[in-house]
Amino acid sequence: MFTMDDLLEIAIKMEENGEAVYNKAIKKSNPLELNSMLKWMANEEAAHGRWFADQKNTLYLEMAEAYLKKMVPQVLQDMMGENTLSLDEVNFNDISTVPDLIETFISFENDTILFYELLEMFVEQEKIKTGLKKIIAEEKNHIKTLRSMMASMA
Repeated sequence: MFTMDDLLEIAIKMEENGEAVYNKAIKKSNPLELNSMLKWMANEEAAHGRWFADQKNTLYLEMAEAYLKKMVPQVLQDMMGENTLSLDEVNFNDISTVPDLIETFISFENDTILFYELLEMFVEQEKIKTGLKKIIAEEKNHIKTLRSMMASMA
């Protein structure tokens, strides 16, 4: 069982990993239009990570939850490591076209949305729930932007 603190840690790690992947993709892509979109995506992921970190820093842990937190010291690090949920198995050297790269990012964004919608079910504090809904909407906008970019290349 994970505490709210643990779930926020997962969200922070997902955003950090997403930011790193988008920044890595910038170095490997050629079209200037794609680079600016990837930079925007990296900045969005960084902002989301900061928001989750702020929520984690202000989270009040109940006594039982604080005890459980001590009982699960390395689980998240072992589970997440340096990997994201969907990009950990992607070999970017095998992706040869921009549309394939964009499809990979859309898949990552969809996985992120699913996790955040799951996380939302456990959030009781209205302030966090409102912020999480905003981030879900922004992640959905990322997909819309990626699809629009792919359509313009067809």
